[in-house]
Amino acid sequence: MPSGMLAALILSHAANSPYVQSGDCSVLNPLRRRLEAMTHIANKQQLLRSILSGWLSLAAEIAVALLLTPYIIAKLGAATYGVWSLMISVIGYLGLIDVGIRGSVGRYINHYLARNDQRALNEVVGTSTVVLSALSLLAGAAAYALGNNFSTIFPKTPAELQGDIRLALPLLAIGLWLSFISSILSNLLAAKEALYLTNAYNLVVLLLRSGAIYWALGHNHGIDALVVITLCSSALGALLSLWSVRRAYAGEKLEFLCFSLERLKKIWRFGLAAFVGRSASTMANDSAPIIGMWILGPEAVAIYSVAMMLTQNARRALEQASNAVFPSVMKAGAIHDLPGLRGLFIRFMDIGFAIGSLIFLGLAFFSGDFLKLWVGPLYQEGSSTVAILALGYLLGSIASTGPLSLASLDHVNTTMRISLAEAILCIVLTAALPGLFGLGLAGMALGSTLPRLITGCAVYPWLSIHYLGAELAPTMRAGLQRNLYFAGLIACCFWLIAALRPSAESWSAFFITVILATLAYLMIVASRYRDLPLIGTLTNRIRPWLPWISKP
Repeated sequence: MPSGMLAALILSHAANSPYVQSGDCSVLNPLRRRLEAMTHIANKQQLLRSILSGWLSLAAEIAVALLLTPYIIAKLGAATYGVWSLMISVIGYLGLIDVGIRGSVGRYINHYLARNDQRALNEVVGTSTVVLSALSLLAGAAAYALGNNFSTIFPKTPAELQGDIRLALPLLAIGLWLSFISSILSNLLAAKEALYLTNAYNLVVLLLRSGAIYWALGHNHGIDALVVITLCSSALGALLSLWSVRRAYAGEKLEFLCFSLERLKKIWRFGLAAFVGRSASTMANDSAPIIGMWILGPEAVAIYSVAMMLTQNARRALEQASNAVFPSVMKAGAIHDLPGLRGLFIRFMDIGFAIGSLIFLGLAFFSGDFLKLWVGPLYQEGSSTVAILALGYLLGSIASTGPLSLASLDHVNTTMRISLAEAILCIVLTAALPGLFGLGLAGMALGSTLPRLITGCAVYPWLSIHYLGAELAPTMRAGLQRNLYFAGLIACCFWLIAALRPSAESWSAFFITVILATLAYLMIVASRYRDLPLIGTLTNRIRPWLPWISKP
């Protein structure tokens, strides 16, 4: 299904009640009309543009990784590629030196932009630029020290690579600084609903970098060429973003070299809480393979890791929508626009279920054939793990913008405590269910999923009603009923297709199954919606052929 058609469907499903053919939407109409009238909240076209560009960039990134990685390994050799990957990981860990500042910059840029506080906006931009640049110097010093002692820390490093490593790590640290600056610039663009520009620049830089790597390795260059290409591509991305920011903020005279200790305290306090919460979530996800290695062994970890990779890549499609709605939530929270936050909660719940009903339910019912064809029959037993993880992510859409809304209203400490509790429970259950209860891989998946279901389906909805107002309760209830019914219909159709069709023994047979599932998805959409933008031409033609539709 073309991504433009799907995105149009999602946004119409979320924000255009005139398209709904059944169900009680009387409580939703006022919120949706209000959303369309709010200048600080992205409209349908802006969300469509941001989501589409994000999906395109994500698809290109995945495709390049699949195609280019084997080529890089073949040209560099396993040992050199391993060292290159390790250096990238080291720089990634050095990026933690910001201790959450990057995570809070976007919040405060949108916060002060919504309040029309130019002085505070400049202080956020300038302070974050100065502090992140200073921290980059520390990271550079650490990279220099690591480069000079790399073979001591990692004794199995090939001796012939030591010179390249000594030069590469400090240069990659410069790239880390550029990524810090780029994160500020991308947040500035997103605050002006120009996230699509960031996505477009990422795509351009990705393609240029990939082409340069292909050429350089084809001419027998090594790690030194990869470092130069990585650094130059990062600089190009930062320059393109800076140029766009200058144009977008032409009348606002942004200052990149000012400093405010008071503003730094605010940014760091919020960022530290967000950093702890994000680290706890990462720990919860990454603990399963470690615990699995201890309890079940390496084969089980391999199967689980493949299943986790599939579901997390699918989740990234939903994260693109989250990135698109982030500025609107932060701006609404900045001016304490509770009706706007309530409307965004319902909109994003709809978006999550519309995306998830196709992607996550598709994984739940058809991942077995995909795993068998992709990595072999041994990994097919991971399909139950994929199903558990995928259904957990789908039902997590009930939380909608709850965590973001709480953060926008300065309750980030609450979300941090929830993330910590979730991480602890994940670790306990992931150890207990496979080991004490003998549930194996399914136990690992349940251990990772059940805590998220508790927070996503109970804790965050309750907190959202508490902080956003009791008016959210009826709209949440109506939205939940509508979305669960919609997802249930999709699940029934996918189950029938999986049960009736023969097991896919080739990629062509698998793609036929995917096409059938997509057609079923379209028919269900056509039975409940009409006159949708872009996709309406197709679904309106399908409607007369559906006998259960009441004809006008």
